[in-house]
This record gives sequence, C-alpha cells and structure tokens, in this order.
Amino acid sequence: MNVSSRRPVVLAVLVFALSQGYLVQLLQQLRPNILFLQFTFDPARYWAILAAWGSDGERAYREHFAYDFFHVLIYAACGRIVVTRGALFAPEACRLASITAWLLPLAALFDFAENLLQLHLLAGPVGASSLVIPLSALCSALKWGLAAGFAGVIGWRVARKWTQIGRLSR
Repeated sequence: MNVSSRRPVVLAVLVFALSQGYLVQLLQQLRPNILFLQFTFDPARYWAILAAWGSDGERAYREHFAYDFFHVLIYAACGRIVVTRGALFAPEACRLASITAWLLPLAALFDFAENLLQLHLLAGPVGASSLVIPLSALCSALKWGLAAGFAGVIGWRVARKWTQIGRLSR
C-alpha cells in the first residue's frame, strides 16, 4: 500500500473509531446495555428493558438516533475504503474483495431499517405486543452478522499480509 492509498484508509478507520466511540459514550449508562435491546425478539422483554432504563435512559436512547443515522454512513464508507484502498486483496481474490466491500454497506441498510423500526416502536403505545419488535431484532442480528463477517475477513486478510511481510523480511 502506498502513501496515497494509505491516507484514506487510516482516515476512514480513525473517523469510524471516533464515531463508534461517540455512540458508546452516548449510551454507556444504559443497563442492560443496548445490545440486549437490539437482540430482543420478545415484546415483553423489550418493554422491560426500556422500563429498566427509566426516563433518562429512554431519552438518551431516543436522542442517539440523530447521530446514529449519520454513523451508518460512516461505517459503510469505511468498509468500502478499507477493502478498495487497503491493499489487502490480491488480484486473484477480486471476487472476495467485491463481496467484502459490500458487507458494511449492506449492514448499514439493516441498521437504518432497525433505527426506523425502533423509532416507530418508541412513538407507539408503550407495552404493545408488536411484530415490529422481532423484525427490528432480525435487522439487528443481520447487521451484526454482516459486521462480524467483515471483521473476520479483514482480520484474516491483515493476518495473511503480516505473515507475508514476515516471510519477506527473513
């Protein structure tokens, strides 16, 4: 990777890390944490988590969406930049690179849908048994699965690159 392609990768990863850190800071006080809510398919459990957060926690959760809609664009772009500019894929791995480049943008679409569903739930009657709750949890599971897949492929490619660099330096 040359300097001209390294800069956008480093910048994209830095912006993503700062953005993710900001979201964590916005929601760090929630107990149980937000992941429990995101993976809750059961309406009774969903409303129990919101009740456990109390009015301050629910307000923080509602307010985080204003930034989270922006964050999905950040991590979608970061994923594309890391794959297309990171020099992690050899030319013969172009199919894997192409698939990997779309994992985070696809995750962002599921995240966007999850956010819209959550806002719909928060606007509706509290305690309602709605199919929107498991649908939102499904979107979340798909989002996190795609993100984990991306992290796995990129981690594997970085490890291979480091192994190759180590062999070349001997």
